[in-house]
Amino acid sequence: MIKKLFTASFYAFIAFSVLSYLSVMFSLLKSVGDPSLKPVANIGFPFKYYYQFWLRGSDSPNCGWVIENFTLDIIIIWSVTLVIYFRLKKKIV
Repeated sequence: MIKKLFTASFYAFIAFSVLSYLSVMFSLLKSVGDPSLKPVANIGFPFKYYYQFWLRGSDSPNCGWVIENFTLDIIIIWSVTLVIYFRLKKKIV
């Protein structure tokens, strides 16, 4: 049982990494092709836990973290991944 939990947690880590990467790419792609928009990297799904913003007249972006959203993202993705993993294992066995 412990081995299955570690395996499912590894899958949750992979899912968290992929979803975070996709959220960055989506936020960067929104500004492509529009010269009036500055590129902004926002990370997090379903909650944004890292964000960039530009101050008026600034040439470099500022950033911020919301640790509560980071923790919620980890818990949600880990829980959903565990449920999916154990349901699939139950159907296979």
